[in-house]
Amino acid sequence: MESVYIQLNRYIIPTIITFGTIGALTNQVLFYFRKQLRTTSCALYFRALSANDLITLWFVMFPQWFKVQFHIDPTVQYVWYCKLSLYLTYTFYTLSPYFIVLACFDRLCTCSTNARLRKIATIPIASIFISSTIILIFIVYSYIPIWCQLNSSSSIPVCVIIDPIYSKLLALSLLLLYCLIPPVLMIIFCSSTFILLRQQRHRIMPVNQTRLRHRDNQLLKMLVIYVTSNIVSILPFTITYFLQIFSYNNLSPLTNSLVGLFTILLDLTYATSFYVYTLGTPFYRDELYNLLRSIWQRFHRNANAIINRQPRRVPTTIET
Repeated sequence: MESVYIQLNRYIIPTIITFGTIGALTNQVLFYFRKQLRTTSCALYFRALSANDLITLWFVMFPQWFKVQFHIDPTVQYVWYCKLSLYLTYTFYTLSPYFIVLACFDRLCTCSTNARLRKIATIPIASIFISSTIILIFIVYSYIPIWCQLNSSSSIPVCVIIDPIYSKLLALSLLLLYCLIPPVLMIIFCSSTFILLRQQRHRIMPVNQTRLRHRDNQLLKMLVIYVTSNIVSILPFTITYFLQIFSYNNLSPLTNSLVGLFTILLDLTYATSFYVYTLGTPFYRDELYNLLRSIWQRFHRNANAIINRQPRRVPTTIET
């Protein structure tokens, strides 16, 4: 089982990092250079999501892959690195789902008939929410560097929380903060937005019913995709990790291997935000197409300008 995990880790993780980096950078370019997106608060949440995904890919996943493949692990050599690595790993893993939750809340505020809620969907408020979320998550996991130590009781040192109470606290906080709360909030906000849009459609009776129905279907599609991907990727990892922590004195090799396999599945969610939320939504997909077209047109104009500036050679005649 362990050999299967090593082989999967060798090829799948670099693929996840490569495609995830391309998607995250594309999202940053799209939401920054398209004025229609840059001026919206929802785009700021997507930029925060992409930035955190990019950090997770290179500062969490890549060191883990390097450790598995080359058996070089600084966490078992330096205590400070052990503390910092475990602390940042859980923090960056937890942040991304909450940025999606904030984007869903922003959508709800934008569609609300309440003027006070609509004022929340602004870039200054979004900046405050993002900063507050980052600070709160860092505070919640602040006990990790305090209680995390190198466990040298076994033949191979391990960077873990030695105290059983705090290791179980970490498992419980992971189950609540990472697995349960984000999808529940996502369902609440998206369902409320969906109901609100349907009520507005029936009350206002617009001429173009097809367009509004299509918008409602997009929202429902995003809800189903997120909840499904969240359950498929996060729940198995959390359950096996939870069992691993609570069987601390009798660790099973099968459980450890399953945690590793489900970690690969979990890592996949940090490389798919661009492909699920950007390419999966017609509005953002059209904006990406317009961005690529504008880049091509600018490149074509610059190429023509360079050609036109080049001096033309005048043919010479040879006198006989």
